Amino acid sequence: MPRIYTDLSPHDFEVLVRDLLQAKLGVRMETFPQGRDGGVDVRLHRGGREELIVQCKHSPGKTYAQIKSNLESEAKKIGDRFKCKYMLVTSASLTRRNKEEIAQLFSGVQLSPEDIYGVNDLDNLLQLHPEVETRNFKLWITSSAVLEFLMHSELHRRSENLVDSIVRRRKFYVHSEAFPASLEILDDHQVCIISGQPGIGKTTLAETLLVKLLADGWQVHVASEDISDIERIWNPAEKQAFLYDDFLGQTSLLDKLNKNEDSRIAQVIERVHRSQNKRLIMTTREYILQQAEQIHEPLHRLSALRDGKILLNLGHYTRHQRAQIFYNHMHFMNLGDAAVQSVINNKRYRAIVDHANFNPRIIELVTKNFKRSNQEGADFYEYLAGALHNPKDLWEQIFQNQLGEAERIILLILATVGEKIHLSDLHIALTEYEKANFGSARASLHDLKRALKKLEGTFVTLNSNARLSDATNGIHPDNPSTLVALANPSFIDYVRAYLASRPEEISQVSRGCAFFEQAETLANWELGVDPLLFMAANAFFGTSATGWKGTRIPQLAAGQQTLVMQALVRLMDANSCYWMRDHSSGHALIRQSFTDRERHLAILRLDNKHNRTLLRDEVLQIMAEALEARLSHEISEMSVVPEIPLLRYLSLYSKLKSMVTVTRDITASRMAEHLEHPDDFRNILSLYELKDIPESAQSRLLEASLRDRFAEFAPRWSREEADRVNDVTDCEVAIADLEQAIEAFDVSEKLDASPLHARLAFLREEFEETEGGWVDYQDDEIEGGDIPLSAPKYPQPVNAPTTDPVDDLFDTLTC
Repeated sequence: MPRIYTDLSPHDFEVLVRDLLQAKLGVRMETFPQGRDGGVDVRLHRGGREELIVQCKHSPGKTYAQIKSNLESEAKKIGDRFKCKYMLVTSASLTRRNKEEIAQLFSGVQLSPEDIYGVNDLDNLLQLHPEVETRNFKLWITSSAVLEFLMHSELHRRSENLVDSIVRRRKFYVHSEAFPASLEILDDHQVCIISGQPGIGKTTLAETLLVKLLADGWQVHVASEDISDIERIWNPAEKQAFLYDDFLGQTSLLDKLNKNEDSRIAQVIERVHRSQNKRLIMTTREYILQQAEQIHEPLHRLSALRDGKILLNLGHYTRHQRAQIFYNHMHFMNLGDAAVQSVINNKRYRAIVDHANFNPRIIELVTKNFKRSNQEGADFYEYLAGALHNPKDLWEQIFQNQLGEAERIILLILATVGEKIHLSDLHIALTEYEKANFGSARASLHDLKRALKKLEGTFVTLNSNARLSDATNGIHPDNPSTLVALANPSFIDYVRAYLASRPEEISQVSRGCAFFEQAETLANWELGVDPLLFMAANAFFGTSATGWKGTRIPQLAAGQQTLVMQALVRLMDANSCYWMRDHSSGHALIRQSFTDRERHLAILRLDNKHNRTLLRDEVLQIMAEALEARLSHEISEMSVVPEIPLLRYLSLYSKLKSMVTVTRDITASRMAEHLEHPDDFRNILSLYELKDIPESAQSRLLEASLRDRFAEFAPRWSREEADRVNDVTDCEVAIADLEQAIEAFDVSEKLDASPLHARLAFLREEFEETEGGWVDYQDDEIEGGDIPLSAPKYPQPVNAPTTDPVDDLFDTLTC
């Protein structure tokens, strides 16, 4: 299998050679930096003496003629200083005659043609020792066969952006124990949840795992919307691997989890664990996962998650891994000799590697944008050090000083959209912003495309081959469309903090909203506690708050809420700018539909946040009439239940009392026709407990009847469910549902769920005996789920170098 060694740095190449020789010879070998010991890159030191010296020459794609002069200089430099066996390994292409000539050049040392390895010899060793290639994932993924397979796989057709991201970022991959540790978790438990702080590398690790599974013959799928994506494509007969990135959302749980999705996530995790031909990889921000376990009962009950058996926490990088991340960006980004020298001088790279704010995402952002800053190469160290010291300065320097007004407006629009947006919709949003704030549209579609090209990579991603279907707007799936999205999620964090101190710009953004989702984003920023926003404020503005719970970072200044509300009302009936998968017509995306209920609820949430002072009476009347009309025509309980939150909000408005009372009674009557689950009873009872809705003769009769029916229903349902459930999680969920209803009706002394409790005890015992449950973790495995990236794969050599390995690594940049 031909491999592409170009994507290896000199350090990567030395590590590869060391690992191959260790596998071939069965001994532990040491790695040294180029230039420090003159001709020694790898050595075998045993019994107090050197037995083998290895020189590495990383020259991928070159011929002997192209590297001959360099070899001649190297041969003269080392002369006859080494008396032990000598080897030379290069990534260049060598013939047998080339090797003989090289042996003659190095006549002062014990170098025979058989101990000179070229690229073909390396490929052969990798075939003999495939475990080395697995550990050196960066080499494995750059093999031409893997790249060809990846680019023409079903995954590429379904998730082109994901594949492109993997291929584009492969050079910067840094091997750590997280990769084999996560593979081990998948082998043992079939599920691996990768958690960590923003920018720590969760998605990169998940992507590499997915590619490994793809190459091993697994069908791989990416869940893009919710857990139902996995449920829809589940095939019991196939080897399937699933990736669900940011499965709890990027900002808060409320943004991501749909109705009952917490239970469905728990069920899918259990289901995958019991299926040997399934693998599930999930990622989430660490603090959101902690919230989820506290807020969502089904996730809290999931013992595998609670005990950390399926959890890999990317809590930190070792110092050497941080150095490798920085080194790779310095080596591959072609910043120029002056920039490299600014970091190497006085070993200033140490300050970067050891900085408390070191983050792979910041390193990537700085190295990508340094050239655009038009600063001299010699200033690179100061530029990077400043960015680490205060990330706010980095974003502000790029956002405010390096971008034009149109580009900044585009990014503000994208931050309010938050999702992928069609190019034409983005142009509509840009035009609306310009008309609202400047009196006329100024940017043509051509101007927009030109601005996006400048923003591409650092700020935005462009998918020009998206398949969209929207007959109303003349978009056909046979004609590829362009979707635009923010490339860096942390930019949204910055925009929130940026707008928080600029009320005039919030006003401009509010007036210029073209889609309801934009105004809703601004409203959501204003609502409740947002832990991610708190973290962003700490990072960007050094806020003195000590914790996010109970603390709120203001997003809208006084008076801004009115402008946002005006935008929400103005756009109540506007088309959505979001796209969703259409499972009925292949892989095309369709424009997301919306309901009056969802949009009215978003509006009422903001109004109630501000003591019901923002909405006009005529708008409230429209909402109440629309709700009554829907409930008068609904025929199923499932379509009635989602209306309850809206009814609760409307009940708070005194002018709607009589209308809401009638609507409440209609709703309760319709729901009482379908009482098949404890939640059905709880939902109706909650309507009678709304203190702001007056009691009526009909409601009194209905509530009394409901209580009688529940007393008869509960014991029967417990028995029937106990006979039905064959799954621990399903049984736990059933118990919780019934006990919550019993508590709501205040009849805990009269009713119980004993049949279900007995069934649960039986299922737990049976599961642990037949399946091993979640208790099959070996004693020698790492407990608690927090697998440190510093855990060594092998014991350290007895005669390890005494120099700083970070110095050794960066010394190779000077060669």
